[in-house]
Amino acid sequence: MGQAIYLYMNNSKASRPIPLHLVRLHHEAIKQKLIEVTFDVYANTWRNWLTNTSLKKLSGLEEFTYQDYVQGTSQAFDMFILRHITNRTIVTLKGDFQYHKCLGKFGNFTTVNSDLELTKDMALLISLPFSGTGDAYIVKRMLSKCNELNIPVLLDLAYWGISKNIHIDLNQYPCVLEVTSSLSKPFYTLEPHRVGIRFSRQYLDDGVSMQNEVGMQNKHSMSLGVSYMTKFSCDWTWQALESRYYDACKYNDLTATDCVIFAQGGADYADHNRGPGVNRVCISELLSD
Repeated sequence: MGQAIYLYMNNSKASRPIPLHLVRLHHEAIKQKLIEVTFDVYANTWRNWLTNTSLKKLSGLEEFTYQDYVQGTSQAFDMFILRHITNRTIVTLKGDFQYHKCLGKFGNFTTVNSDLELTKDMALLISLPFSGTGDAYIVKRMLSKCNELNIPVLLDLAYWGISKNIHIDLNQYPCVLEVTSSLSKPFYTLEPHRVGIRFSRQYLDDGVSMQNEVGMQNKHSMSLGVSYMTKFSCDWTWQALESRYYDACKYNDLTATDCVIFAQGGADYADHNRGPGVNRVCISELLSD
């Protein structure tokens, strides 16, 4: 690109969307003239956005026939934990989203290093690509073990819109009972709007389903989400920033991952180790224009 992109920011431990001018312009152009959308339009747009990709592949989502608006992915996590924490141990893979630990302190919660530590009395929350490494890591091994032990799983696709080279067929993993995703990580301006979705194989009689059944969804956020997903594909960020991403990794001596906001660092980033033995570095600000 002709100019080195050096890691300089103090926010590289976090997980933040990339500040991009084109995304800002879109937000400014539409925020005052949004047309309210129905939930069916919202949910169908999500299904198309997640599955109509060329850089990765998600199969089997059609088997998840129940769908709900959620306030980002976090509300889906809340309901999953509340549903299972009275009779199961909530478990995450070390290095996953720290939010789970915040809720887990109020009940039975633990973290594991591998699939070998899973037991049949657990319920698993896990991200794909994996939050702690920026790639698939051992996610499929974890899911295979959950199949074997009949462990219920919520699969977190929060990073799906900024990933590539990841392929999963949900039909192979009946243990996955719920799938959730949001637009907070793919789109810089949408973090505070909490644009999320939850898909489930079976009806979930909880607070989220109740709110959706009586139309208590954030219509403004839903309309924003449809607008963004219609304009920017699930592959757009990688397609737009691939060369800049690899330049940033090269100039800063980082190892590339399958998630465009993450790279892996060496000994200089030891304080970035979240538990899975990888020093995960968020390089979002390096990719900003």
